[in-house]
Amino acid sequence: MSWWSVRFEVPAALADAAAWLLAEELDVPVEVRDGSTMARHGAAESCAVVVGLPQAPPADIDRQIAGCLARLGLPPADVATRRSEDESWKDGWKAFFRGAPLSTRVAVHPPWESPPDRPVAVAIDPGLAFGTGTHETTRGVMAALDEWLGDRPPLELLDVGCGSGILSIAAAKLGHRAIGVEIDDVALVNARENVARNGVAERVALHHGSADLPALGARRFPLVVANILAVILVEIAPAIAARCAPGGALILSGMLVDQVDRVRAAYPGFTTEAQTQEGPWVILRLRAPEAAR
Repeated sequence: MSWWSVRFEVPAALADAAAWLLAEELDVPVEVRDGSTMARHGAAESCAVVVGLPQAPPADIDRQIAGCLARLGLPPADVATRRSEDESWKDGWKAFFRGAPLSTRVAVHPPWESPPDRPVAVAIDPGLAFGTGTHETTRGVMAALDEWLGDRPPLELLDVGCGSGILSIAAAKLGHRAIGVEIDDVALVNARENVARNGVAERVALHHGSADLPALGARRFPLVVANILAVILVEIAPAIAARCAPGGALILSGMLVDQVDRVRAAYPGFTTEAQTQEGPWVILRLRAPEAAR
């Protein structure tokens, strides 16, 4: 079976941002290759961004990539397209996934590696499309999640767009319960495998759907986490907001700096308690309005 790869290089500091924007534009998995694939061009380090496609790329792929790069203030890149009968590229990400600390108490690692030195270690086998947990947005959200949970007594949180399940699993290993919702069927299968792998099936419930899932009824949560693209954070803001208990916390990420105001405006009545940044990505911690007296 033929596969196509589309590859270009960008400055390392903006590689993750470029990959996310391109994934949003094309609705395909996009991989960032660094580490042993790091190249030096003069004084600047660059990473390869690789799109894997099961069919020939669209004719305007160069224009789409240039548009994503322009949003980051970057010039158009030299794009290389390759067709291959070798499907080994699909597992190539494994060479670049290493265990890493994500927050004060939480680390992530692949199942084939020993965990880093942290009180809580989450083993994630993300497959091709669902992320290793080391993306800047995940690091930022995990730090915010870990800090907010602190020494609070056990509670139940909602993880919107749970992906590989890493946030829900970490919360469970920190002594809490989590409900994860995900609209991608394949991602949900992957998340369930990771939940079982980490032995937290009794503390994590996963469902196909989003924040407005009918199965949740009118339930509201003391903490809601959503690490998804900014356009989705805006689009489903009413459903996410409705899941926050009065005075509860809402942690949002997946937005670039220039998208913060638009996302923030989609949650009227919420107050900003913290705003942090990982690379070009912003993490917001908001507080829901208190119940009307």
